[in-house]
Amino acid sequence: YQRRVRDLLGIFVPHVYRAYVQFMLGTWLLFPPSMYELLFGTQIRVSGDKMKRSEACIIIANHRTRLDWMFLWSVTGRARLSALLKIILRGDLKHVPGFGWAMQFAGFFFLSRKWAKDEKYLTDKIRYFTTATEQHKLLIFPEGTDYDPNTKARSDAYAQKQGLQQLEYVLHPRTTGFIHCIQELRKGNVPALYDMTLGYPKTLPHRGELDLLTGTFPEEIHVNIKRYNMSDIPDEKEGIDAWLRNLWYEKEKILETFYKEGAFPEEDVTKPYFPTSADNFKIPIFMIWNTGLVLVFYLAVISPVTRSYMIFANVLLLILSTLGYIEDIDRKLEKIEEPPPAPTTTTSAT
Repeated sequence: YQRRVRDLLGIFVPHVYRAYVQFMLGTWLLFPPSMYELLFGTQIRVSGDKMKRSEACIIIANHRTRLDWMFLWSVTGRARLSALLKIILRGDLKHVPGFGWAMQFAGFFFLSRKWAKDEKYLTDKIRYFTTATEQHKLLIFPEGTDYDPNTKARSDAYAQKQGLQQLEYVLHPRTTGFIHCIQELRKGNVPALYDMTLGYPKTLPHRGELDLLTGTFPEEIHVNIKRYNMSDIPDEKEGIDAWLRNLWYEKEKILETFYKEGAFPEEDVTKPYFPTSADNFKIPIFMIWNTGLVLVFYLAVISPVTRSYMIFANVLLLILSTLGYIEDIDRKLEKIEEPPPAPTTTTSAT
């Protein structure tokens, strides 16, 4: 009975729900790139290995600013990966009104940074997405936080304590979560890892969200991509740890050269990474979302019914988010099972 009721709720059938969320997510994640590229002239320079939309993967990147995740949407959007992107974030972000709720609906990962809790959480989420029919892309920043003077000092102190190399352009990665992700993704037969190296040769948006408000955007964002087969990564924990640390030492050298020369070695302006048609999304997305937002704002100003609905919806979402009912709603719905069959009775001969 429960399953039949769920099926009647159309949009809440997990595969239909996921298709709807993926469509909304795919278009929404193109909106910020259309804004900062059209209004502020930010240019995206991509080089390296081509990304394959047809394969599930994990994407890792250095975390130079608090806004790296948003700037990477310019890359994933042009590669037509946005609808399938899942990002690993801090747990407190999921309760941010509006954006946090949307990220919960989209199936993003939220970590408490308490491994006793996060281990099972990661296992369950990864197993769910690796068994889905869609080829999801999991984005993680192994450094765990963005680069600033305080995090740099902590990274240096950690390196000194552990006898590791001092790094100037990246932070030492936190390997526990990454190791677990690799082991679980490998169980799900995820074939590839994409390593992205981000560089900002001119303006660096070091103030994070404040730069969004003041319109301080980088003139150029350079991204170098390298693809690894999952089979290239060792199996055991110690081997994965060493592999990631060596990758970060290599990234340190690449960035040292980048900030001297202003470009990655593989960049070639005569051979763009994406075709010109990949830029066609910007004006339509910019117009659609801005028109929608203006219309909503206008209705909220002139219509008491609209204002009442918006207040009700936001209060309801706040309650549902606090109680944990938004995150993984499709996964929870799939766990609704048919009631067990009634026990059969047998008559024994006497």
